[in-house]
Amino acid sequence: MEQAGILRKFIQGVKAMSEGDEERGEDNFGSDFMRLRRLSTKYRTEKIYPTNVGEREENVKKNRYKDILPFDHSRVKLTLQTTNQDTDYVNANFIKGMDGPEAYIATQGPLPNTVIDFWRMNWEYNIAVIVMACREFEMGRKKCERYFPLLEEEPMSFGPFRISCESEQARTDYFIRTLMVEYENETRRITQFHYMNWPDHDVPSSFDSILDMIGLMREYQEHDDVPICVHCR
Repeated sequence: MEQAGILRKFIQGVKAMSEGDEERGEDNFGSDFMRLRRLSTKYRTEKIYPTNVGEREENVKKNRYKDILPFDHSRVKLTLQTTNQDTDYVNANFIKGMDGPEAYIATQGPLPNTVIDFWRMNWEYNIAVIVMACREFEMGRKKCERYFPLLEEEPMSFGPFRISCESEQARTDYFIRTLMVEYENETRRITQFHYMNWPDHDVPSSFDSILDMIGLMREYQEHDDVPICVHCR
Protein backbone atom coordinates (compact mmCIF):
# COMPACT_ATOMS: atom_id res chain seq x y z
CA MET A 1 0.00 0.00 0.00
CA GLU A 2 1.29 3.48 -0.89
CA GLN A 3 2.08 5.96 1.88
CA ALA A 4 -0.98 8.09 1.05
CA GLY A 5 -3.23 5.04 1.41
CA ILE A 6 -1.63 4.11 4.73
CA LEU A 7 -2.21 7.63 6.06
CA ARG A 8 -5.84 7.68 4.90
CA LYS A 9 -6.46 4.34 6.59
CA PHE A 10 -4.86 5.65 9.79
CA ILE A 11 -7.02 8.79 9.78
CA GLN A 12 -10.15 6.70 9.22
CA GLY A 13 -9.20 4.44 12.13
CA VAL A 14 -8.58 7.39 14.47
CA LYS A 15 -11.90 8.95 13.47
CA ALA A 16 -13.74 5.68 14.09
CA MET A 17 -12.20 5.35 17.55
CA SER A 18 -12.95 8.97 18.41
CA GLU A 19 -16.59 8.65 17.36
CA GLY A 20 -17.11 5.49 19.41
CA ASP A 21 -17.84 5.58 23.11
CA GLU A 22 -15.14 7.43 25.05
CA GLU A 23 -13.95 4.55 27.19
CA ARG A 24 -13.63 2.19 24.23
CA GLY A 25 -11.72 4.84 22.28
CA GLU A 26 -9.18 5.23 25.06
CA ASP A 27 -8.79 1.45 25.22
CA ASN A 28 -8.10 1.32 21.48
CA PHE A 29 -5.53 4.11 21.58
CA GLY A 30 -3.91 2.50 24.61
CA SER A 31 -3.70 -0.89 22.94
CA ASP A 32 -2.10 0.69 19.85
CA PHE A 33 0.62 2.29 21.96
CA MET A 34 1.19 -0.96 23.86
CA ARG A 35 1.57 -2.80 20.56
CA LEU A 36 4.14 -0.23 19.39
CA ARG A 37 6.03 -0.61 22.67
CA ARG A 38 6.12 -4.40 22.29
CA LEU A 39 7.30 -4.12 18.69
CA SER A 40 10.00 -1.62 19.69
CA THR A 41 11.29 -3.99 22.35
CA LYS A 42 11.15 -6.94 19.92
CA TYR A 43 13.03 -5.07 17.19
CA ARG A 44 15.70 -3.98 19.66
CA THR A 45 16.26 -7.32 21.41
CA GLU A 46 16.07 -9.44 18.26
CA LYS A 47 18.10 -6.96 16.18
CA ILE A 48 15.46 -6.98 13.44
CA TYR A 49 16.53 -3.43 12.62
CA PRO A 50 20.19 -3.17 13.72
CA THR A 51 21.64 -0.04 15.35
CA ASN A 52 25.26 -1.11 15.11
CA VAL A 53 26.70 2.26 14.10
CA GLY A 54 25.10 4.05 17.03
CA GLU A 55 26.45 1.39 19.39
CA ARG A 56 30.08 1.87 18.34
CA GLU A 57 32.34 3.04 21.14
CA GLU A 58 33.25 6.27 19.35
CA ASN A 59 29.56 7.16 18.90
CA VAL A 60 28.19 6.28 22.36
CA LYS A 61 28.98 9.75 23.73
CA LYS A 62 26.96 11.29 20.90
CA ASN A 63 23.74 9.61 22.06
CA ARG A 64 21.57 11.22 24.72
CA TYR A 65 20.04 7.85 25.68
CA LYS A 66 21.75 4.51 25.18
CA ASP A 67 18.48 2.80 24.19
CA ILE A 68 17.36 5.39 21.60
CA LEU A 69 19.58 4.88 18.57
CA PRO A 70 19.14 5.41 14.83
CA PHE A 71 18.47 2.34 12.70
CA ASP A 72 21.37 1.51 10.41
CA HIS A 73 19.15 1.27 7.33
CA SER A 74 17.57 4.72 7.69
CA ARG A 75 20.07 6.76 9.69
CA VAL A 76 21.13 10.19 8.46
CA LYS A 77 24.72 10.13 7.19
CA LEU A 78 26.87 13.26 7.17
CA THR A 79 29.39 13.93 4.44
CA LEU A 80 29.98 17.63 5.15
CA GLN A 81 33.24 17.89 7.10
CA THR A 82 34.32 20.94 9.10
CA THR A 83 37.38 19.26 10.70
CA ASN A 84 39.43 16.13 10.12
CA GLN A 85 37.79 14.61 13.22
CA ASP A 86 34.25 14.82 11.83
CA THR A 87 32.53 11.48 11.17
CA ASP A 88 29.33 10.60 9.31
CA TYR A 89 27.40 9.81 12.52
CA VAL A 90 24.56 11.79 14.05
CA ASN A 91 21.69 10.41 16.14
CA ALA A 92 19.02 10.95 13.51
CA ASN A 93 16.75 8.94 11.23
CA PHE A 94 14.92 9.70 8.01
CA ILE A 95 11.16 9.16 8.22
CA LYS A 96 8.76 8.52 5.36
CA GLY A 97 6.09 11.00 4.41
CA MET A 98 3.67 11.76 1.60
CA ASP A 99 6.53 13.07 -0.51
CA GLY A 100 8.94 10.17 -0.19
CA PRO A 101 11.18 8.17 2.15
CA GLU A 102 13.08 11.23 3.43
CA ALA A 103 10.27 13.65 4.21
CA TYR A 104 11.42 14.17 7.80
CA ILE A 105 14.55 13.94 9.88
CA ALA A 106 13.82 12.88 13.46
CA THR A 107 16.73 13.62 15.77
CA GLN A 108 17.56 14.09 19.43
CA GLY A 109 17.95 17.48 21.07
CA PRO A 110 21.61 18.37 20.61
CA LEU A 111 24.15 17.64 23.34
CA PRO A 112 27.03 20.06 24.04
CA ASN A 113 29.31 17.82 21.97
CA THR A 114 26.87 17.34 19.05
CA VAL A 115 25.68 20.89 18.31
CA ILE A 116 28.16 21.21 15.44
CA ASP A 117 26.97 17.85 14.05
CA PHE A 118 23.38 19.14 14.32
CA TRP A 119 24.24 22.19 12.21
CA ARG A 120 26.33 20.11 9.79
CA MET A 121 23.22 18.00 9.21
CA ASN A 122 20.89 20.98 8.75
CA TRP A 123 23.28 22.61 6.31
CA GLU A 124 24.04 19.48 4.28
CA TYR A 125 20.36 18.57 3.84
CA ASN A 126 19.24 22.16 3.14
CA ILE A 127 16.84 22.20 6.09
CA ALA A 128 14.42 25.12 5.92
CA VAL A 129 12.15 24.23 8.88
CA ILE A 130 13.13 22.97 12.34
CA VAL A 131 10.47 21.84 14.82
CA MET A 132 11.61 21.88 18.45
CA ALA A 133 9.11 20.02 20.64
CA CYS A 134 10.68 20.62 24.05
CA ARG A 135 11.98 23.28 26.39
CA GLU A 136 15.66 23.83 27.06
CA PHE A 137 14.95 23.08 30.73
CA GLU A 138 12.19 20.82 32.08
CA MET A 139 11.53 20.05 35.74
CA GLY A 140 14.69 21.97 36.64
CA ARG A 141 16.91 19.81 34.43
CA LYS A 142 18.59 20.70 31.17
CA LYS A 143 16.99 18.66 28.41
CA CYS A 144 18.44 20.20 25.25
CA GLU A 145 21.56 22.20 24.49
CA ARG A 146 20.56 25.58 23.07
CA TYR A 147 21.76 25.77 19.49
CA PHE A 148 20.36 29.21 18.66
CA PRO A 149 20.30 32.70 20.21
CA LEU A 150 17.08 34.38 21.29
CA LEU A 151 15.91 37.64 19.74
CA GLU A 152 18.19 40.57 20.63
CA GLU A 153 20.91 38.22 21.89
CA GLU A 154 24.32 38.19 20.29
CA PRO A 155 24.87 35.62 17.50
CA MET A 156 26.19 32.23 18.61
CA SER A 157 29.04 30.36 16.93
CA PHE A 158 29.39 26.59 16.79
CA GLY A 159 32.57 25.68 14.95
CA PRO A 160 32.33 27.35 11.53
CA PHE A 161 28.58 28.00 11.87
CA ARG A 162 27.31 31.40 13.04
CA ILE A 163 23.66 31.56 14.11
CA SER A 164 21.65 34.74 14.66
CA CYS A 165 17.95 35.32 15.41
CA GLU A 166 16.35 37.79 13.02
CA SER A 167 12.79 37.68 14.33
CA GLU A 168 10.61 35.99 16.94
CA GLN A 169 6.83 35.70 17.03
CA ALA A 170 4.93 34.37 20.05
CA ARG A 171 1.79 32.36 19.38
CA THR A 172 -0.37 30.13 21.57
CA ASP A 173 1.94 27.43 22.98
CA TYR A 174 4.78 28.03 20.52
CA PHE A 175 7.24 30.53 19.05
CA ILE A 176 8.19 31.10 15.42
CA ARG A 177 11.80 32.23 14.99
CA THR A 178 13.73 33.22 11.90
CA LEU A 179 17.29 32.00 12.25
CA MET A 180 20.08 33.17 9.96
CA VAL A 181 22.82 30.56 9.53
CA GLU A 182 26.19 31.57 8.10
CA TYR A 183 28.77 29.09 6.82
CA GLU A 184 31.72 29.79 4.50
CA ASN A 185 30.43 33.18 3.31
CA GLU A 186 26.95 31.82 2.57
CA THR A 187 23.85 32.74 4.59
CA ARG A 188 20.61 30.75 4.77
CA ARG A 189 17.33 31.41 6.51
CA ILE A 190 15.78 28.68 8.66
CA THR A 191 12.39 28.92 10.35
CA GLN A 192 12.18 27.32 13.78
CA PHE A 193 8.85 26.33 15.33
CA HIS A 194 9.44 25.96 19.06
CA TYR A 195 6.53 24.21 20.80
CA MET A 196 6.79 25.12 24.49
CA ASN A 197 4.01 23.23 26.24
CA TRP A 198 4.55 19.56 25.55
CA PRO A 199 4.42 17.97 29.04
CA ASP A 200 7.40 15.91 30.14
CA HIS A 201 6.52 12.17 29.82
CA ASP A 202 2.96 13.07 28.74
CA VAL A 203 0.91 14.47 25.87
CA PRO A 204 -0.84 17.86 25.51
CA SER A 205 -4.48 18.04 26.62
CA SER A 206 -5.41 20.06 23.53
CA PHE A 207 -4.12 19.72 19.98
CA ASP A 208 -5.51 22.96 18.52
CA SER A 209 -2.23 24.87 18.76
CA ILE A 210 -0.28 21.87 17.41
CA LEU A 211 -2.52 21.67 14.34
CA ASP A 212 -2.21 25.44 13.92
CA MET A 213 1.58 25.11 14.07
CA ILE A 214 1.62 22.27 11.55
CA GLY A 215 -0.48 24.32 9.13
CA LEU A 216 1.97 27.24 9.34
CA MET A 217 4.92 24.88 9.13
CA ARG A 218 3.66 23.65 5.76
CA GLU A 219 3.52 27.23 4.48
CA TYR A 220 7.18 27.80 5.36
CA GLN A 221 8.27 24.50 3.83
CA GLU A 222 8.60 25.61 0.21
CA HIS A 223 10.20 22.51 -1.31
CA ASP A 224 8.86 18.96 -0.94
CA ASP A 225 12.24 17.38 -1.66
CA VAL A 226 13.80 18.90 1.49
CA PRO A 227 13.26 17.16 4.84
CA ILE A 228 11.67 18.87 7.84
CA CYS A 229 13.87 18.46 10.92
CA VAL A 230 11.97 17.50 14.08
CA HIS A 231 13.47 17.00 17.53
CA CYS A 232 12.40 16.78 21.14
CA ARG A 233 14.83 16.34 23.99
